[in-house]
Amino acid sequence: MEIRVGEQAMALALALLLGLGTGLLYDLLRPLRRRGGKPLSAAADALFALVSAFGIFLFAMQADNGRLGTWELAASLLGFLLYMHGLSGFVLPVIEKIFQIIGKFLAACREYIKKVQNLLKKLFPKIRECFKIKK
Repeated sequence: MEIRVGEQAMALALALLLGLGTGLLYDLLRPLRRRGGKPLSAAADALFALVSAFGIFLFAMQADNGRLGTWELAASLLGFLLYMHGLSGFVLPVIEKIFQIIGKFLAACREYIKKVQNLLKKLFPKIRECFKIKK
């Protein structure tokens, strides 16, 4: 059994990138956790856990020929920690701003839909009675 240092270095680099991607996913789900309440927070946590576990599984199957060693897990943890303590402070405000813009857009859409509903109610006040079965 020969040891290929280049392949191991590539696997460690990919594990580090996997950790960085996991940190980015955590930051993408963080605004949902903050604004959504307990059910949405639990769903975001479950989604994060499933996607992270699936990513590690795919990494083990693809990059490291079905073997997941302690070094690869440590490298992905190091990548996650590097992201959270280094890049998250710069990326999270941008993500928060994007979510604010999306929230304002959805609120405007909701108001527009309410106006259309009110207009339709005024135009067709008796339309509901057409669809009710009378006794």
